[in-house]
Formats: sequence, C-alpha cells, structure tokens
Amino acid sequence: MAKNIYESNIHAFLRAIDDCFKGKESLSGLILLYSLIDIMAWLSRDQHSADSTKSDFIHWVEEFLLPGASLTCTADDLYSARCAIIHAYAPEWGASMSRQSEVKKIHYIWGKARKEPSKDEDVVLHLDDLVNALKNAIQRFNDSLSYNRALSELIDDRSKKFFISVAKEELE
Repeated sequence: MAKNIYESNIHAFLRAIDDCFKGKESLSGLILLYSLIDIMAWLSRDQHSADSTKSDFIHWVEEFLLPGASLTCTADDLYSARCAIIHAYAPEWGASMSRQSEVKKIHYIWGKARKEPSKDEDVVLHLDDLVNALKNAIQRFNDSLSYNRALSELIDDRSKKFFISVAKEELE
C-alpha cells in the first residue's frame, strides 16, 4: 500500500515539475524540483534521525543525482541554490555558505539557450539537464530499493506519512 503512495506522489511531483517548465514557469519548477530532492533526502535519511538535514540532502545528491549526470556542479552548489530559490526566491542565498568560495553560483538556462559561465566560480545549468538528472536519480534510487531491504522498508514506513489525494466523488 505505502509503495503505491510513494510512487504516486513522486510521479505527481515529476509531472508538476514538467508542467511548470512546459508552461514557462521555471522558478516554480525549480522550487518543486528542489523540494522533491528534499523529500527524497527526508525519505532516505538515517532511520534514527527525526529530521532531514543539509547533510541528508548532500548525501542523496552525491549518491543518486550526480553520478552519471552531465551537471558541472557539486552537491554543495545545489544545496546553496536550493536555499536561495526556496527561502529567498533569489539567485543567491544570504547564508554564509554562499558567501564563501566553497560554492558556485548557479545560473539556469532553458530552451535553446546556451551560455558559458561569466566567472570561473559560476556554473550554468540547463533546466533540461537538471530535470533529467533528477529523473535518473529517482530511477537509481528506486532500483536500489530492490536490493536494499532496510531502505525499502524505511521508505515504505515513511511513505505512510505522505498526503493522500482523494477525489471528492470518492468521499460521497
């Protein structure tokens, strides 16, 4: 039962992300994309952790999103970009992390646009590449559930806490 809840919620998120980008609502799509990464990190965090943390996000990105992706950024770069988009709706996050040289500022492009970074410390990400990396990461994550029984059980248990959409007709 919970597996179906997990799968339907993740697929709904991916559809919403695709819809945003197709409708040229790029920033809304990015907010959903980073939120979905947060959800995946929350689902797979250590079983003894009550809350998801920055390190859970970083770990999930390093284990599932970056391998095999054509992205030219680090998990720390993505975390800083996530904070900027979700918390400030801005290209830069005011936290000390983004002011330090340890992270690169991410510039997003879409459609037929191609652009080189304006500075050596900048990264340019095409939204299509980022979305494809996320979809591949979720597939890798789902594949890992077939051989990692402990993680599969953890996901099953945590998925029971997801919202469940019920059509009005089903309630009557």
